Amino acid sequence: MEISQIQLDALREIGNIGSGHAATALSALLQRRIDMSVPEVWAVPFENVESVIGQLDTPQAVVYVKVEGDAHGKAVFFFPLESAEILVQALFGTDQQMDLFADEMVQSALKEVGNIMVSSFLMALTSFSGIPLQPSVPALAVDMAGAILDAILLEDGSLDDSVLFIDTQLSGIPQIEGQFIFLPNEGSLKKLLGALGV
Repeated sequence: MEISQIQLDALREIGNIGSGHAATALSALLQRRIDMSVPEVWAVPFENVESVIGQLDTPQAVVYVKVEGDAHGKAVFFFPLESAEILVQALFGTDQQMDLFADEMVQSALKEVGNIMVSSFLMALTSFSGIPLQPSVPALAVDMAGAILDAILLEDGSLDDSVLFIDTQLSGIPQIEGQFIFLPNEGSLKKLLGALGV
């Protein structure tokens, strides 16, 4: 479906509010002030997802949740490994290198952060649209971005022809970047945008 600039502006505002919620939760978790911005929100055709993510042969830490409720979909948060390591070092109060691939405590911490990011956006979307959305228990994979994305796309469920991308940046610790993707099931995006009145 075609998404207008007015609809994108509404989604950007929701993304900003969700980022504010996430920053508040992360500030409490890290015991320091964290700010988060949403520099860009855009929608792309489903077939262009891989080209927008880019660097598919580069390992990333990826948190994935199923979005349940009245507008089903999939939510994925991609952390570049450097950003993921900075984040867990801040969480554990150390500057030592962390094992993102095998340390279960490190992976649990990343799941929690990813869950905060995704849940904050879904809460804002629910608040504005009135459509209840709930995240499933988060899953984490640290692997080539393309391989993880392929596994997620192969899961059950017919996806919409548009995908929402939200780039995020955290400040308050050395700058952390991440990319949030919402893959709505067929019909879910139209339902959400209709409920937003745009």
